[in-house]
Amino acid sequence: MAKELDKFKTEHKKLAAGTKKFTTAEGDKIKKRIGISLGNAWEGEDFFRECLAKARADGVTSGKMADFQKNKHFKDGMATWNKAVEIHQEEVNAMKGFCTDAKAHMAKMNKLAGDIEKDLKKRSKSSASKKDIEALQGALAKEIAEVKKASEYEGKLNAAQKLYGANFQKTVAKIMKEKPDSHDKKLDATELPQLLVDRNMKKYTNKVGTLVKAINAHCVAAIEKAGQDLKAAAPDLKAAAAKFKDLKKINDQYQTVKKKFPGAIEDSKDKKKLLATLKRFNDLTAAAERKLRGTTVTIKKAAA
Repeated sequence: MAKELDKFKTEHKKLAAGTKKFTTAEGDKIKKRIGISLGNAWEGEDFFRECLAKARADGVTSGKMADFQKNKHFKDGMATWNKAVEIHQEEVNAMKGFCTDAKAHMAKMNKLAGDIEKDLKKRSKSSASKKDIEALQGALAKEIAEVKKASEYEGKLNAAQKLYGANFQKTVAKIMKEKPDSHDKKLDATELPQLLVDRNMKKYTNKVGTLVKAINAHCVAAIEKAGQDLKAAAPDLKAAAAKFKDLKKINDQYQTVKKKFPGAIEDSKDKKKLLATLKRFNDLTAAAERKLRGTTVTIKKAAA
């Protein structure tokens, strides 16, 4: 019966290469690449919006795609975004292929495990090969468990990661129908992770800095004017409150991203930088709120 052991070992050896290939580590690598490629696709989408705005500024006013395609800015934006989406979809397809192949490999492993199970059921306790076959069975069971985990990695992708490429044309159509002045409005839940792309991070980091300086300047001016005439302080106080409202809106959206989309931050190549920036936004907003509140209280006391 030793020949059965040799047979099982031979089959196990044949499967070894595939078993080493289908690991959670490999699944993590593909998932990481998908996170990066989605970020690049979002970058492309944001660039496309800018190019669309330029095309409109060039005089393209119709809603027809054919008319926009004649504009260089529009064509460049579309080509850049489309390429990024293609690359992202390739990564998603790679994950699908990885999981499909892992499941097929696991089926072969399960067949071998079944053959071993049948052999052990009919093998006598005194068999010299029994312990070795049982040891092989145990090792195979652990390997199957690992490959099973790897085969389920597609399920770890969120909706945006899985469907962004499939929804590309719908997204293009949606953006084309947007009003030119709609880009700075509050993003809906599906668009929030786009705030994390480099282009938007730079844009809003600058915007936050500008708003904080403006709030501080208006508060200082309000206090100075209040010393001469309390009514004269009102415009600066009102302006500071308006600037704070804009600042809070930006910070609220970024803190929502951090809370609801931790995976988008985890998958980013700039994870530490993102977290530090989001913390800075939060700290600056809290400081600006204290400054505005303190200024308001000081002026109200002076008026009492």
